[in-house]
Amino acid sequence: MENIKLSDKDRQILNRYNHLLMAIVGEEGIYGYAYVSEDEGVYDFSGFQPVGNNGYSRRDELETNSQGYNLLYNLIDVFFDQNSNEFVNYLYCDDCTGYGHINVTYNPFNSTFNVNIDIGTRGYNTHEHDFTFERLKNQPQGQWGERYEELKKLGDPTFIEKMKNDYGNTLEITYDGGGDSGQINDEGETPTSVVRINQDIEYIGYEVIAIYYSGWENNEGGDGRITFDFENKTVTLHHTENFEDSETEEIGEFKLI
Repeated sequence: MENIKLSDKDRQILNRYNHLLMAIVGEEGIYGYAYVSEDEGVYDFSGFQPVGNNGYSRRDELETNSQGYNLLYNLIDVFFDQNSNEFVNYLYCDDCTGYGHINVTYNPFNSTFNVNIDIGTRGYNTHEHDFTFERLKNQPQGQWGERYEELKKLGDPTFIEKMKNDYGNTLEITYDGGGDSGQINDEGETPTSVVRINQDIEYIGYEVIAIYYSGWENNEGGDGRITFDFENKTVTLHHTENFEDSETEEIGEFKLI
């Protein structure tokens, strides 16, 4: 634990304010946060509010115009400014998003700040699904009303033969997206060449993805590939879903003396 030494005047102000906080919030104390990014450092400190439910709506109970509140606010504001580079350093990692937020709690019973940082991270999960043409052509309606009309083409011998003539025995297509926008790429790979895919394969591909991953392009999105085996009448879907998470690092405790 580190100590932050106050002047005699500030210590008197703090003691009076601590008594107010003890009566209002008890040992749970008060809480505030700020954002931090690689580009901007620490910014937008929220100020303090009581810990717990409805804390924001109770901010006025803290007498936010008082000397005691302003003393705590200014101490944390200076602390953030002096240690901005240290906080930014936590954001550098292979899976980091470059953003985070810093949490500060204050306990009036022991005049102590506790500081930690939530670091934004990226992650992903991968999945593989195997289908037969027979299963796909009979795919039941989805939970959101998807009817999978395009998949019925995989039960048509004439269509399958045409695909073999166009692409050979196998074709792999890819897709990617995020931020509520995504698409199947317009080129695929056969065992011998890169080819442009037709609309039939594109629409079938979207329906294959939607069986398990409707809305895959939303938020952090995802990507993957679909392999059609026209000879053995199978489809393999390889899907990667992206997500954002966070991990918490304790910065430390700081006692006002």
